[in-house]
Amino acid sequence: MSAFPERPAADAAHFDARFRADPDPWGYVSSPYERTKYERTLTACGPGRFARALELGAANGVFSASLAVRCDVLITIDFSPTAVELARERLIGLPHVKVLEGQIPGDLPHDGAFDLVVASEILYYLDDDAFRRTLDRLPRLLRPGGRLVAAHWTGRAPDLARTAEQTHRALRATGMRAVPVAEPPHSRAYLLDAFEMR
Repeated sequence: MSAFPERPAADAAHFDARFRADPDPWGYVSSPYERTKYERTLTACGPGRFARALELGAANGVFSASLAVRCDVLITIDFSPTAVELARERLIGLPHVKVLEGQIPGDLPHDGAFDLVVASEILYYLDDDAFRRTLDRLPRLLRPGGRLVAAHWTGRAPDLARTAEQTHRALRATGMRAVPVAEPPHSRAYLLDAFEMR
Protein backbone atom coordinates (compact mmCIF):
# COMPACT_ATOMS: atom_id res chain seq x y z
CA MET A 1 0.00 0.00 0.00
CA SER A 2 2.88 2.37 0.71
CA ALA A 3 3.76 4.72 -2.12
CA PHE A 4 7.31 5.14 -0.84
CA PRO A 5 8.37 1.72 0.55
CA GLU A 6 12.00 2.78 0.88
CA ARG A 7 11.01 5.71 3.14
CA PRO A 8 9.61 4.88 6.58
CA ALA A 9 6.61 6.84 7.79
CA ALA A 10 7.39 9.70 10.14
CA ASP A 11 7.25 9.02 13.88
CA ALA A 12 6.55 11.20 16.91
CA ALA A 13 10.22 12.13 17.37
CA HIS A 14 10.42 13.37 13.78
CA PHE A 15 7.41 15.66 14.22
CA ASP A 16 8.42 16.76 17.69
CA ALA A 17 11.77 17.94 16.34
CA ARG A 18 9.93 19.99 13.70
CA PHE A 19 7.75 21.68 16.33
CA ARG A 20 10.68 22.30 18.68
CA ALA A 21 12.57 24.02 15.86
CA ASP A 22 9.56 26.10 14.79
CA PRO A 23 6.22 26.28 16.65
CA ASP A 24 4.45 26.75 13.30
CA PRO A 25 6.53 24.61 10.92
CA TRP A 26 3.96 24.43 8.12
CA GLY A 27 2.68 28.01 8.39
CA TYR A 28 -0.69 27.09 9.86
CA VAL A 29 -1.17 30.68 11.05
CA SER A 30 0.10 32.60 8.02
CA SER A 31 -0.18 30.35 4.93
CA PRO A 32 -2.89 31.26 2.36
CA TYR A 33 -2.95 27.55 1.43
CA GLU A 34 -3.78 26.60 5.02
CA ARG A 35 -6.35 29.38 5.40
CA THR A 36 -8.23 28.34 2.25
CA LYS A 37 -8.02 24.66 3.11
CA TYR A 38 -9.33 25.32 6.63
CA GLU A 39 -12.29 27.32 5.28
CA ARG A 40 -13.23 24.56 2.84
CA THR A 41 -12.69 21.86 5.45
CA LEU A 42 -15.06 23.65 7.84
CA THR A 43 -17.63 23.92 5.05
CA ALA A 44 -17.28 20.20 4.33
CA CYS A 45 -17.97 19.46 8.00
CA GLY A 46 -21.54 20.66 7.52
CA PRO A 47 -23.47 23.29 9.46
CA GLY A 48 -23.25 21.63 12.89
CA ARG A 49 -23.72 22.12 15.77
CA PHE A 50 -21.65 19.05 16.78
CA ALA A 51 -22.26 17.46 20.15
CA ARG A 52 -18.98 15.52 20.01
CA ALA A 53 -16.16 16.02 17.52
CA LEU A 54 -12.71 14.47 17.16
CA GLU A 55 -9.73 15.95 15.31
CA LEU A 56 -6.89 13.62 14.32
CA GLY A 57 -3.42 15.16 14.10
CA ALA A 58 -4.31 18.52 15.63
CA ALA A 59 -0.72 19.87 15.50
CA ASN A 60 -0.51 23.26 17.24
CA GLY A 61 -4.28 23.73 17.38
CA VAL A 62 -4.82 26.46 14.78
CA PHE A 63 -7.63 24.62 12.97
CA SER A 64 -8.91 23.27 16.30
CA ALA A 65 -9.65 26.81 17.49
CA SER A 66 -11.94 27.43 14.49
CA LEU A 67 -13.62 24.04 14.75
CA ALA A 68 -14.20 24.38 18.50
CA VAL A 69 -16.65 27.25 17.96
CA ARG A 70 -19.08 24.78 16.39
CA CYS A 71 -18.70 21.97 18.95
CA ASP A 72 -20.13 21.23 22.39
CA VAL A 73 -17.19 18.87 22.99
CA LEU A 74 -14.03 18.69 20.87
CA ILE A 75 -11.29 16.14 21.45
CA THR A 76 -8.02 16.55 19.57
CA ILE A 77 -5.07 14.15 19.43
CA ASP A 78 -1.47 14.44 18.28
CA PHE A 79 1.61 12.33 19.00
CA SER A 80 4.10 15.21 19.21
CA PRO A 81 4.44 16.33 22.86
CA THR A 82 5.56 19.78 21.72
CA ALA A 83 2.60 20.18 19.36
CA VAL A 84 0.24 19.06 22.14
CA GLU A 85 1.74 21.65 24.50
CA LEU A 86 1.33 24.38 21.87
CA ALA A 87 -2.27 23.33 21.19
CA ARG A 88 -3.11 23.34 24.89
CA GLU A 89 -1.73 26.86 25.21
CA ARG A 90 -3.70 28.05 22.17
CA LEU A 91 -6.94 26.44 23.37
CA ILE A 92 -6.60 27.19 27.08
CA GLY A 93 -9.67 29.44 27.13
CA LEU A 94 -11.91 26.73 25.67
CA PRO A 95 -12.86 24.34 28.50
CA HIS A 96 -14.95 22.14 26.18
CA VAL A 97 -11.79 21.19 24.23
CA LYS A 98 -9.61 18.30 25.39
CA VAL A 99 -6.14 17.92 23.83
CA LEU A 100 -4.74 14.39 23.99
CA GLU A 101 -1.18 13.22 23.42
CA GLY A 102 -1.22 9.81 21.79
CA GLN A 103 -0.80 7.54 18.81
CA ILE A 104 -3.33 6.90 16.05
CA PRO A 105 -5.18 4.59 16.19
CA GLY A 106 -4.08 3.01 19.49
CA ASP A 107 -4.87 6.01 21.72
CA LEU A 108 -8.09 7.12 20.07
CA PRO A 109 -11.00 7.57 22.49
CA HIS A 110 -13.24 4.58 23.21
CA ASP A 111 -15.91 6.44 25.17
CA GLY A 112 -18.74 6.82 22.68
CA ALA A 113 -19.29 7.80 19.09
CA PHE A 114 -18.72 11.16 17.45
CA ASP A 115 -20.87 13.39 15.27
CA LEU A 116 -17.76 14.55 13.40
CA VAL A 117 -14.21 13.29 12.85
CA VAL A 118 -11.69 15.47 10.99
CA ALA A 119 -8.45 14.04 9.59
CA SER A 120 -6.46 16.81 7.94
CA GLU A 121 -3.04 15.94 6.51
CA ILE A 122 -2.43 13.08 8.95
CA LEU A 123 -3.53 9.72 7.52
CA TYR A 124 -0.85 9.61 4.82
CA TYR A 125 1.88 9.72 7.48
CA LEU A 126 0.73 6.51 9.19
CA ASP A 127 2.70 3.35 8.50
CA ASP A 128 0.80 0.63 6.65
CA ASP A 129 -0.27 -1.29 9.76
CA ALA A 130 -1.49 1.82 11.59
CA PHE A 131 -3.24 3.02 8.44
CA ARG A 132 -5.12 -0.26 7.99
CA ARG A 133 -6.16 -0.30 11.65
CA THR A 134 -7.26 3.34 11.44
CA LEU A 135 -9.38 2.65 8.35
CA ASP A 136 -11.06 -0.16 10.28
CA ARG A 137 -11.61 2.06 13.29
CA LEU A 138 -12.87 5.24 11.61
CA PRO A 139 -16.41 4.06 10.77
CA ARG A 140 -16.80 2.76 14.34
CA LEU A 141 -15.86 6.17 15.74
CA LEU A 142 -18.93 7.72 14.09
CA ARG A 143 -22.51 7.59 15.26
CA PRO A 144 -25.11 6.81 12.53
CA GLY A 145 -25.20 9.89 10.32
CA GLY A 146 -21.89 11.11 11.72
CA ARG A 147 -19.42 12.64 9.29
CA LEU A 148 -15.75 12.08 8.51
CA VAL A 149 -13.91 14.90 6.71
CA ALA A 150 -10.46 14.22 5.28
CA ALA A 151 -8.05 16.64 3.58
CA HIS A 152 -4.56 15.76 2.33
CA TRP A 153 -1.92 17.65 0.35
CA THR A 154 -1.28 16.23 -3.12
CA GLY A 155 2.45 16.92 -3.16
CA ARG A 156 5.32 14.58 -2.34
CA ALA A 157 7.60 14.58 0.69
CA PRO A 158 10.12 12.03 2.00
CA ASP A 159 8.23 11.47 5.28
CA LEU A 160 4.91 10.49 3.64
CA ALA A 161 3.99 6.80 3.64
CA ARG A 162 1.51 7.18 0.76
CA THR A 163 0.02 9.77 -1.54
CA ALA A 164 -3.14 11.77 -0.96
CA GLU A 165 -4.73 9.87 -3.85
CA GLN A 166 -3.96 6.49 -2.27
CA THR A 167 -5.19 7.72 1.10
CA HIS A 168 -8.54 8.95 -0.20
CA ARG A 169 -9.04 5.92 -2.44
CA ALA A 170 -8.71 3.73 0.65
CA LEU A 171 -11.18 5.93 2.55
CA ARG A 172 -13.71 5.58 -0.27
CA ALA A 173 -13.40 1.79 0.00
CA THR A 174 -14.42 1.69 3.68
CA GLY A 175 -18.15 1.56 2.89
CA MET A 176 -18.98 4.98 4.30
CA ARG A 177 -21.27 7.06 2.11
CA ALA A 178 -19.52 9.84 0.19
CA VAL A 179 -21.04 13.28 0.80
CA PRO A 180 -20.81 16.02 -1.84
CA VAL A 181 -18.70 18.94 -0.67
CA ALA A 182 -18.95 22.55 -1.79
CA GLU A 183 -17.33 23.26 -5.15
CA PRO A 184 -14.53 22.99 -5.91
CA PRO A 185 -14.27 19.68 -4.01
CA HIS A 186 -10.61 19.29 -4.94
CA SER A 187 -7.97 21.87 -5.57
CA ARG A 188 -4.73 21.04 -7.30
CA ALA A 189 -2.97 21.34 -3.96
CA TYR A 190 -5.06 18.98 -1.83
CA LEU A 191 -7.89 16.44 -1.82
CA LEU A 192 -10.96 17.09 0.31
CA ASP A 193 -13.62 14.44 0.87
CA ALA A 194 -16.51 13.95 3.29
CA PHE A 195 -18.18 10.69 4.28
CA GLU A 196 -21.13 9.77 6.46
CA MET A 197 -21.75 6.67 8.52
CA ARG A 198 -24.66 4.77 7.00
